[in-house]
Amino acid sequence: MILSKPNHIKIYGHRGARGNLPENTLESFSFLFENKIFAFETDVLISKDLVPVITHDFRLDINMTKDADENWISDENIKIYDLTYEEILKYNVGSINKLSRYGRRFLNQKSLPNQKIPKLSDIFDLINSKSIDDIVLNLEIKSTPVEDNLTPSPKEMVSIIKKEIEKSKLEEKILISSFDWRILKEFSIQMPNIVRGYLSFQQNSGVKIEKTIYKNSPWMDLALAFKEYDLPSLIKQIGGKVWCPFYRDITKKDVDMAHEEGLVVNVWTVNKENDMMQMIEYGVDAIITDYPLVLKEVCEKNNIKWF
Repeated sequence: MILSKPNHIKIYGHRGARGNLPENTLESFSFLFENKIFAFETDVLISKDLVPVITHDFRLDINMTKDADENWISDENIKIYDLTYEEILKYNVGSINKLSRYGRRFLNQKSLPNQKIPKLSDIFDLINSKSIDDIVLNLEIKSTPVEDNLTPSPKEMVSIIKKEIEKSKLEEKILISSFDWRILKEFSIQMPNIVRGYLSFQQNSGVKIEKTIYKNSPWMDLALAFKEYDLPSLIKQIGGKVWCPFYRDITKKDVDMAHEEGLVVNVWTVNKENDMMQMIEYGVDAIITDYPLVLKEVCEKNNIKWF
């Protein structure tokens, strides 16, 4: 698995290609492959009957979920962990409500009929059916230390996902990331050879996320003393190979520090052309974007090599 090349940018489609097609759907992942993008980031949660599923939020999102009658759902508290996979299949996730605040961010996203939340094994089957040698699958494990009963314990969650990865025989093509570093610690115990990426968010607040990096943060699960500006050193110290910062949190100096520690730097989620160029100028190794074809075009227009 090649995560970085000198003088190249690696392009990751975010949740497939969220700017083009409904997020975290098999169609969105297939769209990437058709366009020669062989790296993508997606999200893993666990159903009530302990099936790893591909979806971002702990609860069904009312802005992109319809019921069996094709009506937008209105209940904002339908937890993935409270539904069996058979119950999850009753919902459709092939469109976005463009009247919503969330939907207005993705006005060009196409709608697709009859799209269901996939199982993790469905993605593995898709990848194995394509025989793509240089694919990188970034699995972000969704977990939180600040609210209970949304997932199994980190130990159990990792054990469930581990079984699926082992069945797939794709371990060498997978990058595991999480904001909840308890998950990454558990992977270091249960699957020590799998590559781990440490997600960080240092803004005071964001869309569906709060700051995760601060003294005594439960997200970091650390007894170690640290300075916020020295995150790369800390991540290296706990065995990380990849640092995944929010792009607005970093400077070129941060990227240089990370490279001095031997870390790969994958920034998220970069959607504007000028921000893409700034990240390239900073020297990041990879960019995660909702618009992978736009990033591909930016690279080609500016004679920047990508892979």
